[in-house]
Amino acid sequence: MRSLRRRLRGNAFLQRWRFGLWIALYALASRIARVQQGRTLFLSDSRRGFSGNIAFLRDEIRRQRPDAKVVGIFKGSLAERRPLRDSLRLPWELARAQTIVLDDYYPMIYPLQLRPETRLLQVWHAAGAYKKVGWSRAGLPGGPLPGSVAHRNYTDATVSSEAIRPDYAEAFDMDVARVHALGVPRTDVFFDTDLIARSATEVRTRLGIRPEQRIAVFAPTFRGNGQLSAHYDVDWVPWLRLVEELGEEWVVLVKLHPFVARATAGIPSHERILDVSAERELNDLLMAADVLITDYSSAIFEFSLLGRPMVFFCPDVEVYAAERSFYHPFEDYLAGPLVTDGADLAAAVRDARAGADLAAFRERFMSACDGRSTERIVREMILTPREVHDRPTMLDTPPVAPTRIDGPVGRHVFAARVARTVLGVCYAPLKLLPTRRKVVMISREHPEETDDFIDLRTAIAAMDPSVSVVSLVRMVPPGLLRKIGYAGHLLVQMYHVATARVLVVDTYSMVASMLRHKNELSVIQIWHALGAFKKFGLSILGTGEGRDARLAQAMRMHAGYDLVLASGEACRAPYAEAFGTDESRIVVAPLPRVDRLRDEELTRRTRERIYRRHPHLRDARVAVFAPTFRIEDTAMSAPDDVVAALAAIGVHVVVKLHPLMTLRGSAVDTAEGFSTQEMLTVADVFITDYSSTLFEAAVRGIPTYFLAPDLDEYLATRDFYLDYRRDLPGPVCTTVGELAAAVEADTATTTDAAAFAARWVAETGAATGHPCTERIARLVLDRVAGRGPAEPLA
Repeated sequence: MRSLRRRLRGNAFLQRWRFGLWIALYALASRIARVQQGRTLFLSDSRRGFSGNIAFLRDEIRRQRPDAKVVGIFKGSLAERRPLRDSLRLPWELARAQTIVLDDYYPMIYPLQLRPETRLLQVWHAAGAYKKVGWSRAGLPGGPLPGSVAHRNYTDATVSSEAIRPDYAEAFDMDVARVHALGVPRTDVFFDTDLIARSATEVRTRLGIRPEQRIAVFAPTFRGNGQLSAHYDVDWVPWLRLVEELGEEWVVLVKLHPFVARATAGIPSHERILDVSAERELNDLLMAADVLITDYSSAIFEFSLLGRPMVFFCPDVEVYAAERSFYHPFEDYLAGPLVTDGADLAAAVRDARAGADLAAFRERFMSACDGRSTERIVREMILTPREVHDRPTMLDTPPVAPTRIDGPVGRHVFAARVARTVLGVCYAPLKLLPTRRKVVMISREHPEETDDFIDLRTAIAAMDPSVSVVSLVRMVPPGLLRKIGYAGHLLVQMYHVATARVLVVDTYSMVASMLRHKNELSVIQIWHALGAFKKFGLSILGTGEGRDARLAQAMRMHAGYDLVLASGEACRAPYAEAFGTDESRIVVAPLPRVDRLRDEELTRRTRERIYRRHPHLRDARVAVFAPTFRIEDTAMSAPDDVVAALAAIGVHVVVKLHPLMTLRGSAVDTAEGFSTQEMLTVADVFITDYSSTLFEAAVRGIPTYFLAPDLDEYLATRDFYLDYRRDLPGPVCTTVGELAAAVEADTATTTDAAAFAARWVAETGAATGHPCTERIARLVLDRVAGRGPAEPLA
């Protein structure tokens, strides 16, 4: 039986599916229930209600946002049976929560793949970084086995200082960028001098301790591997000798860890030895203490904030260090004398003093704790919706099928014709529905609504609230079964298109191009990239990265557009070729993102968000390296090599990969949580190979360099609308060494970037507002009203 349990703990599949019922209920709830803004769910399997960190956070949520919904589901220990009511409601609460807050190990949540917009925040119950926990204990007794799913799905964690962020990243097996030095909520009270005095008086009054007596709080941690195996040997302490040698002026309060509070039978009954182990929280006792006696307890971190002396009583230090291990050498934690023999304990307590070692200890482990930890965590983590961004994924498990067609083309052509016929049959009765003043926006280019769509939808609503705007964004998944599921999404698209006056797309759309629409429907293509860089669409039919011409014809590729929007005059001819349309249908109207790129206040706010999340970038010279995805198997430069070469010249590289790529076994900085466009707000240098993000960088005036070791092969399979070797706003390098030399010499300039942007991205003539977004919104509303396109952009 023990062997079976061990195999279960070490098998991720079995761990996940022993919670199969809860996973299924959560999946069902996620489809039915929406995430509710501001809704916070607190979970704990080691406390019976709101206390400690989570009590502070609950109260602060109510202060900052009184209407926010707060829910708590608790039980006293892992071994305690969960009430049926809580078991049944837990998946539904998980599905509705904007933020889920844990403060300890919580096994039921680890097998779940939470929806992207849900933040799973770990506000670990202990401050500092002392005993190794979680994945830091891999391979040690009680540590997780290789297949464990424990801790691995946290989106964020908070800690008490910058210095210990890497320790918690290791413990939770997460990117250090998602570990935030925001402080520990329950430490805020240690900065309230009036509260400290009141608490100390209350403890003395409640326990009958005279004002002239001094208090030593004995608060060791447990031994063992966790809640279920915890123990402590109280016989290590010569209790009666201790109080006898301390004398009448001292009282010893004994506060054992909650896991071993039952083990107090060996503590003698004495008027100056008071067992207070039943008290759940330690803070009040610490505020009353003149000296803390402890061992490996994280209480040392909170107590250091009071600036009072500590004594470390560790009779088993050699055994404990060998079995448990610490994040740093044990000596680094000794902000007071070390005692290994109980006979020496009384003298150490009497002589204990707070010195310079305590101040250094506090700065190292508690620098983020300043009395405002709760307010920061609630504002920045709990009440702020999680920003969801694409994360690079492995090419062998892509989130969307690449555009290459493998195998005989004939069967794909046949499938396209069948799909076109089936869609047409389904669409015919929907066209009988009345047309409304509605705009539909469809994209299969992104997994979630883009900023361009969001800004356009907002602008349309502001200009004419009577117009309904529906945004339908979903990528076409790989695999036959998942594509069948996507068919249902196509039916939703067809219903909305059949009842709309305007359809806006930002890539090829089957519903837009395959079907025959009502005469009153206008289809507007606002292509998802600025400028005209790599050839695409009908321009590359029959090439290595393009469609087969027969398949394109069967799918009516890019057919049926009434208007095609382009970011500049230079894009007219390339877009006419790519979309197979006349230049008269091409209207110059840069994407809404151009407004964001030129918005100085938004740029400042974005930059500050990045610096708060990734403070190491604040004073660095930053290069953003954003290579594009290749369907053909050509060789791109290894990001690790780019990072190393530029680090040698004092440039810090942030790597932003295409969503279909990933880095295996690499530790490069990806500035997780921010898009490539957002990272341009902190970039001093932009590096790419063939990514159209170069136009965004040019609009921002960022010097740009091109690293293209596979240029000849890429030209043979893709080609460009411009002369790659001559028309780009920076040097073209074929080796990492060349690139480093060019960056060190500042070969690329902001002037070159600005000139390139002027050619490909039209100026609006407006210094304020959102002129690009508003222009597109006016074009759309003109079509809703049945009018033709607006005048060309001035």
